[in-house]
Amino acid sequence: MTPRTPAAPSPGAPGIEVRDLSIRYRQVVALRPTSLRVCASTIHAIIGPAGSGKTSLLRALNRMAQDVDRAHVEGQVLIAGADVLAPGADATCLRRRVGMVFAQPEVLPGTVFDNAGFGLRLAGLRGRAEIEERVEEGLRDAQLWDEVKDRLRAPAHRLSLGQQQRLCLARSLAVRPEVLLLDEPCSALDPISTLRVEEALRSLKRRMTIVLVTNHTKQAARLGDRVAFLLLGELVEDATAEELFTSPRDGRTNDYLSGRFG
Repeated sequence: MTPRTPAAPSPGAPGIEVRDLSIRYRQVVALRPTSLRVCASTIHAIIGPAGSGKTSLLRALNRMAQDVDRAHVEGQVLIAGADVLAPGADATCLRRRVGMVFAQPEVLPGTVFDNAGFGLRLAGLRGRAEIEERVEEGLRDAQLWDEVKDRLRAPAHRLSLGQQQRLCLARSLAVRPEVLLLDEPCSALDPISTLRVEEALRSLKRRMTIVLVTNHTKQAARLGDRVAFLLLGELVEDATAEELFTSPRDGRTNDYLSGRFG
């Protein structure tokens, strides 16, 4: 493959507006009515202890909470001004625009190339040259190209855990999403692999909007432009990273950050 020119920033990475969003699984309330604004081309981190509603909120942003988890979801999620939870909204189109990376790498059977290009084929791309270009683009954006460019035909499961997670990131990025959702993407990774993922995210926010759920408060402080703190399904506080970590307004936020619970 010939070297490519890095993709230009998207002219309009969309912001996200969550309005009175509530989520429950049968009788269990996962998220109380919550409103949150995620600015375009930023990283918005979401922190909180287990059971706080972080993942439920994240999965509602691309309709996985209701379509896959069968949760009861009320409220609105506006991306570029359109409510993606509205009846009749196209979930397939939405998930092309809104990529997602999970806590554990979900490597598919097949080669490194097959994995990186899976979303492209799912989206209907058939031209070999374009698929090759987009696969390389995704792998470069995920900080993985230099490590696998000579191993594209090797089975993906032979990659290290950190490489597998970046391969999953590349698979999402090859489709060129406008929004990227990450659910504790570094929870199973070593420090070096975590660094690679964080470097990728800093570069990517130029051209997409990123929502990052993380259990690592230091990671949220490093990456987040803004940070939201959830507790028992309630949005306790949402502020810039500097404000939240240096002068939280709510005592519960301070207690969590200082390790009194979590």
